[in-house]
Amino acid sequence: MNLAAAAHEPAVGDIRFGIIGCSAIAPRALLEPTQHVAGARVTALANRTVAKAEEMAKRFGVSVVYRHAEDLLKDPGIDAVYIALSNDLHAEWIGKALQAHKHVLVEKPLCLNTADLIPLAATVEQSNAYLLEGVMVMHHPWQRELRRIVESGCYGRLRSIATSLCIPARDGHANNYRSRPEQGGGCFWDLGVYWLQLLQAVVGLEQAEFRSQSDFDGPHGCDWTFHAQARYPGGLEASALFSFERPYRCAHVLTFDSAVVTLQDCFRANLGFYKMTLKTEITKMTSHSQFQPQPQSKMKTVFEPMNYYVNQLEAFCSIIRGEAEPIPFREAAERVRLLAAIHEAARSGETIYAV
Repeated sequence: MNLAAAAHEPAVGDIRFGIIGCSAIAPRALLEPTQHVAGARVTALANRTVAKAEEMAKRFGVSVVYRHAEDLLKDPGIDAVYIALSNDLHAEWIGKALQAHKHVLVEKPLCLNTADLIPLAATVEQSNAYLLEGVMVMHHPWQRELRRIVESGCYGRLRSIATSLCIPARDGHANNYRSRPEQGGGCFWDLGVYWLQLLQAVVGLEQAEFRSQSDFDGPHGCDWTFHAQARYPGGLEASALFSFERPYRCAHVLTFDSAVVTLQDCFRANLGFYKMTLKTEITKMTSHSQFQPQPQSKMKTVFEPMNYYVNQLEAFCSIIRGEAEPIPFREAAERVRLLAAIHEAARSGETIYAV
């Protein structure tokens, strides 16, 4: 973000959003959250299938529908856009929206092609608008609590992080970009960003080595199950399983010298206002402990009911208004580079090194 953006006057009044692409995620990610975030409202939709946009507009009381996204970007009554297009179209429309001086919230991943990162970085730097990749989990306090636990050393050294993100494909993702390789299909491009963002937030990605495996036996050669591993110089190992075909399980398990910390059903708050719970099982006492629990004791950290997408919208509006610091573009760019490299490494068998 350049100095002009940093000095951008806070928005006065409502932040008016337009949506580009009336995909199934749009209601959950923006149309419904605006009902809970003061000063945010959706005033226009753009979709090449106008009937779909008109039905969504009627359902949510949106006043304007455009057939062409370019026309929405020309609308002076739009302050920000939410891009809900297929993965392969993200970079193009991020660039167009920023050049039209619209703030951008874009569905993950930021883009597919790492070659797009350099022009995107330049556009972000030159723009007076803000860009946020929609990794909604990053705005929940359970991430800060995990980082606090790791940094405090209260349970000794962090030895491993095991992640499972298995979400069976409804209808096999037929007629969906998730089943088309050229559009960023497969489970890793869809879900891998959540694993990388967790590592980035809790332990960082620097100096990690990554390996990955997949049979690429899903529709049209997409990866329908994908394994990835990261190893750090200090011995920490992080493993992840992604799948569109295995039974539902979405969880993070962090194993320390003296405790295991688990977040079960880690996507639950996608669906509404739900409590999220970190469960800690003390496995043995160490000199690092700041308390004297009984061996095998169990504890819970319960967060008040929150909705990931409401949290995300509140965070984005705070950035636009100048009430919060923008999230650096380099963080999203780092994830994209690794997503692309790890995905390719599952075919080549190479080891990927983060720098």
